[in-house]
Amino acid sequence: MCTISTTQSNSQEKAQDRLIIMPTQYRQGAGTIGELPECAARYGKRVLLLVTGSGYNRLDKTWLSRWDDLGLSAHFLTFGGECSNAEIGRIGQETSEHRADVIVGIGGGKLLDAAKSAAYRLGLPVIIVPTVASSDAPCSALSVIYDDEGRVVQLETHPHNPELVLVDTEIILRAPLRYFAAGMGDALATGPEALACLHGGGKTILGRYPTQLGTAAAVLCDRILASDGVQALQDAERGLLTGAFERVVEANTLLSGIGFESGGLAAAHSLHDGLTELAECHHLLHGEKVGFCTAVQAVLLGQTGEAERFLQFCRSIGLPFSLAGVGLDTEGKELRARLTLAARRALQPEETIHSMGKAYTAANLVDAFTETDQISKALFA
Repeated sequence: MCTISTTQSNSQEKAQDRLIIMPTQYRQGAGTIGELPECAARYGKRVLLLVTGSGYNRLDKTWLSRWDDLGLSAHFLTFGGECSNAEIGRIGQETSEHRADVIVGIGGGKLLDAAKSAAYRLGLPVIIVPTVASSDAPCSALSVIYDDEGRVVQLETHPHNPELVLVDTEIILRAPLRYFAAGMGDALATGPEALACLHGGGKTILGRYPTQLGTAAAVLCDRILASDGVQALQDAERGLLTGAFERVVEANTLLSGIGFESGGLAAAHSLHDGLTELAECHHLLHGEKVGFCTAVQAVLLGQTGEAERFLQFCRSIGLPFSLAGVGLDTEGKELRARLTLAARRALQPEETIHSMGKAYTAANLVDAFTETDQISKALFA
């Protein structure tokens, strides 16, 4: 399990410029969607609500009747499916045509990233209402921009985090279990990446050094997954709103969000970005790739025991735990060629793998992928 340690004594440490950011307000609990009309009214009378069909269908609609009571004008817009510059531009145009005062994003990670990006490009406040606990996107001041083929093309940072993140755990509980497990895969990387960044002397995506609170949030995220992750998934499968489930939702959403932004990212997310270059991996959710890549990062760092722990956790909650599981079921030169393509993308100058304080080659990353797969085969033979 992740523990915080430093490599220098206090007398040897140099002063560093640190920064932490987080949402202005985070609210989590059963039935919190009912607060949305009053929350939106704080920012104006005209509201654009970005939704997906499936997410909207899972909502308890009793709160809709209060829009008129509060004098609000609500315009619903269906998300196009990809957080691309074209889709963000379309959302912005609809927002402007409706003359909205605030954007509300109701859905999963890509929708929420698109809502944040559209709001910040227009200088508007944004309220985030996740319908799945599949990533740490709800709380971050970051949008991952993809092209129409599903490849990561840009990490767009915003001047501040969402004004409000409203997490209704009754809605989260009704979401497909696959998304909840994927959220744990994304959160699994939070502690190991923050510690790799800390020990490597790297900066966070904010361009500052990690804060102690950011690192502590990341490590707490790891501890909650280790103690409650499997139980929370079992509870969700039975439709039970339990303490374990609530804690893991918070870990997936809030702690992972604070941890990655203010604690630091490292190799796992860069390796994920590399896999987005491969069409055979596009069927996977973000966290399904990140979970396996967390084990690959451990191998890069020579932490075989940690790699085994991460692989065992991924297997226990139904996430990919091998190269075949992430869609790479070829062998030999063909496999190495595909992994080399992913590795080159993971080593681009803007990638967070460089925060680990070590220089890697594409061959190093390919070897780490294949060694992780070998460890997996030995574990689960």
